[in-house]
Amino acid sequence: MNLQQLYYFKTIAELEHYTKASEQLNVSQSRLSHAINDLEKELQVTLFVHRGRNVKLTRCGAFLLEHVTQSLDSLDRGLEKLADFVNPETGNIALSYLGSLSKFVTFVISRFFEETGKVQLHFQFDQTVTQNIEASLMEGNTDIAFTTPFDNKEIESVLIGSHKTMLIVSQDHPLAAQDSVDLTTLAGETFVTYSPQCQIRNHVNEIFRTVGISPKISFEALYDSIVLGLVSANLGVALVSEAVDVTNCHIKALTIENEIPNRDIHMAWVKDRYMTPAVKSFRDFVVEKGMLLDEYKKC
Repeated sequence: MNLQQLYYFKTIAELEHYTKASEQLNVSQSRLSHAINDLEKELQVTLFVHRGRNVKLTRCGAFLLEHVTQSLDSLDRGLEKLADFVNPETGNIALSYLGSLSKFVTFVISRFFEETGKVQLHFQFDQTVTQNIEASLMEGNTDIAFTTPFDNKEIESVLIGSHKTMLIVSQDHPLAAQDSVDLTTLAGETFVTYSPQCQIRNHVNEIFRTVGISPKISFEALYDSIVLGLVSANLGVALVSEAVDVTNCHIKALTIENEIPNRDIHMAWVKDRYMTPAVKSFRDFVVEKGMLLDEYKKC
């Protein structure tokens, strides 16, 4: 049994006429007859009986037609959706990114639409932590990620810019009177920071090692919003990315006076995995533009 036989069967059943079916399908009548005969032999049933020049479905034929129609209609819908999915003008692109990059991601998509005109593309968004982003990439749920780099040979990435780190404090904290701070003076402060599964926690720990302090950490959180809430309540100070929006959070952001490493941000995808034309178009656009994150920061 093959799809061609099922399409022939469905057409003959709908038209009740071999000649008309032959003309509609643009195949010879003998070919149709052979196909139906082979199908009947395989199924060991009679599908049609002749009534004059027409043919009528047998009981077995009517039973089969119901299921063949449902199956072929479902297949046709699936093929239509697949065509849309891979269409470079209307396809689907699944993005994952760090919470601090949410505004940057919308900036990139806006630039992409403006410069390519591919405004019919459908984007899916997943804002999450680094560990989840890597898993989503490897499982095929994410096409493109904006994140810190991974130590994973199966993931390829390009640098698109970097983030500085700032210290945030409550407006009620004594440090709020300052515009900058030397981190070595904060040895006695209570810190709010990120959970170990967040890559930024490694970056924060590296900063502590660089300036030579062992911080008192009282709170750990997965998301920027929780860190901001704790700092706003004056429950501690925190090192966060400059991309974190502290507007209207009762928080003061301070420039760090020490020489500390920046946090590199990459666009990542799984190496050697098939990319739909839509995904490839978006990936290539960002690669061609280069350090888009640094450009965004100047806006």
